[in-house]
Amino acid sequence: MQRRLSRVASLCAATLALSSGGCNGIFGDNCESTREYFANEVWGPVMSKSCISCHAPDGAAAEKNAEFILLPSSYPGFLDANYENIRKLAGAQYNGVPLLLAKPTGAVEHGGGRLFDEGSDQYKAIEKLLKELEDPVECAAGDSAAFAKVKTMSPEETLRKATLHLAGRLPSDDERARVKDGGDDELALVLREVMGEDAFYDRLVDLYNDLLLTDRYLAWTGFAVNILNDEDFPNVGAWYEGQSEDRQRLINQAVAREPLDLITHVVRNDRPFTEILTAPYMVFSPFSAELYGVSLGFADPNDPRELKEGTLTVVNDGSPVAYPHAGLLTSPMFLNRFPTTPTNRNRHRSRNVFKLFLATDILKIAERPIDPTEATKYNNPTRDDPSCAVCHKMIDPVAGAFQKFGEYDQEDFIPDQEWHQEMYSPGFGDEVMPTDQYGSAPAWLAARVAEDPRFALSTVYTVYTGLTGLQPLDYPADDDPAFSDKLAAWQAQDAVFNEIVDRFIADEYDLKTAIIGVVLSPYFRGVNATEELSAAEKIRLSEVGVGRLSTPELLARKIEAVTGVRWVRGWDLAEYLRTDYQILYGGIDSDTITQRLTHMSGLMSGVAARMANEVACSVTAWEFTRPADQRLLFPMVTLDHLPEGDSGDPVPGAIDDIKANIQHLHWRILGESRELDDAEIDRTYQLFYDLWKAGYANVQSGSEDEWLEWACAGRIDPRTGEELPEAEKINTDEKYTVRAWMGVMIYLLSDYRFLYE
Repeated sequence: MQRRLSRVASLCAATLALSSGGCNGIFGDNCESTREYFANEVWGPVMSKSCISCHAPDGAAAEKNAEFILLPSSYPGFLDANYENIRKLAGAQYNGVPLLLAKPTGAVEHGGGRLFDEGSDQYKAIEKLLKELEDPVECAAGDSAAFAKVKTMSPEETLRKATLHLAGRLPSDDERARVKDGGDDELALVLREVMGEDAFYDRLVDLYNDLLLTDRYLAWTGFAVNILNDEDFPNVGAWYEGQSEDRQRLINQAVAREPLDLITHVVRNDRPFTEILTAPYMVFSPFSAELYGVSLGFADPNDPRELKEGTLTVVNDGSPVAYPHAGLLTSPMFLNRFPTTPTNRNRHRSRNVFKLFLATDILKIAERPIDPTEATKYNNPTRDDPSCAVCHKMIDPVAGAFQKFGEYDQEDFIPDQEWHQEMYSPGFGDEVMPTDQYGSAPAWLAARVAEDPRFALSTVYTVYTGLTGLQPLDYPADDDPAFSDKLAAWQAQDAVFNEIVDRFIADEYDLKTAIIGVVLSPYFRGVNATEELSAAEKIRLSEVGVGRLSTPELLARKIEAVTGVRWVRGWDLAEYLRTDYQILYGGIDSDTITQRLTHMSGLMSGVAARMANEVACSVTAWEFTRPADQRLLFPMVTLDHLPEGDSGDPVPGAIDDIKANIQHLHWRILGESRELDDAEIDRTYQLFYDLWKAGYANVQSGSEDEWLEWACAGRIDPRTGEELPEAEKINTDEKYTVRAWMGVMIYLLSDYRFLYE
């Protein structure tokens, strides 16, 4: 069996073997690591059933300060934590017998009594594990066999999907050539270059706003500004009101998006991603700096993308006080988006620290039967009632890190404010915060959250969800009829995530490394199965490569990327998918609607149909007003390319050009590389032919007008709304080729392969 792998082999297994199959066969498929053995033979059949009832964090053993504590599957990274705990305790013995065997067999006093006999299957499973832990078996990261039947995108196809996702554009010819020649290694390099573009940072804002939801404060001009207190920030009053409406909008946006700007600043400058929490500063644009009264000397006072680091000074009892910066945790918008009250006492903030940065859903951990009358037996149930304390001993110490912020005015820093003595002492995990750190408590907490392994896992989870639209798999319930297959799916995904986490940490928390890891995984690249799958295999691969429904923001960028025009309202040229149809197409407003729809509804299909019709209408005739070498959609045909001549005979040269242009449209719009004789190309050509044949006959007979609809004529530049010179306009369609091509565009733009990615 294989032992520890070299870094080169590990990277190969994590990228090529899990994507295009380049490493399959290098490592045997029969390797079972010690960790996998623990998961399959010890955790599931033995400890999750016989041990955890007492040895869970809220169990009887924990109350007696037992060293052997098992985390249930609701905790992120529970399997690794339990495996590590057992590894540390493996050497403890009683009369030469490991304690992990002596106690459950009754050879030594055990509060849980005798659980199984010596020589039983449970005994043998633990015995074998303890033996293996003396020299643990390690296999290739990610089980290549788990994805053996997954057909994945080629490097070139992955590049197209990734550039659309990350930068809202199609790859250049040079990028495609590089990746075609260099494969996945070159793909990773090209993606790093793509992630240097401004468009990527716009995408990053969308991705992390889904987490932080601070775009709630863009809803009304001045809303973000209006929630700031005017004692600490006097410019929120008369100074702000004296600005022009356009400048007020830019100031408000800068204030609302300050936490998102911090994230983009850290990534753009190749800082460790942990700095989003540990930063002893906040970032300012020229507009937010003016409002906060911070002088930083911007090169361009009107450039909202120029960001500088700075610190705040606020007022307390009439005296200036340094603000205790700790990245996002002390961002005024973060504090307002996740507020507290005198009775909540920062527990809401604490819960969101766990949820957003530690991949831990406290409410899920708390899912257990509770007798509400039990709490009445205790004067302080959050500390003394075991059913309450199991969560509060996690939440309340972290809540104490926000102790100096006002319970009425969320971002108000009050240095002399005292913590609630009846609550758990401020801290993190088992560590209690020293009292001399209370003045900088958020920074103390941030350092520990950033060092916690769950921070890296949480980051990978966020990237995975942002790029695939899917949530990470939950560990399956023991009583699930498909438990074994769902467990296999969970283990395969867990292995991929762990490898990405390892590389993310090894690359000094470079977020781009995590993004590339997800892009190269089968979860982003999978397109089909290589052969018919069994029922069990369908369950195991159900979450692999599922095409995501494009969000309104992604679809808006994709429309412009492939057609060269945006789908906009006529009166102000604002994008429909960012205004009128943002919510109707499954988006969020970061306020009352915070969960995106991941499946097409009837209403959404109506929006998609209107989009296809209106975009095709606006772009088709206009494209033909441009020189052929400047056209994105119709570079190979003119309006005189007709399938048949006046006599009704086919025109082979024209048909070849029409089919070649259809082939080009399939690649440009759908990302499909198809041969000219492919059935899909023939179907699209037949649609063009049927539309042209019937329409041309109607125009000839006079039953249909040769004039194009006003909105569909080639009379304006749809990118700018400017009218074209009279000589360039296309107002009529005597040969019906404009409308035939328009029908092809509608057909392709409404295809699920365009709407999904």
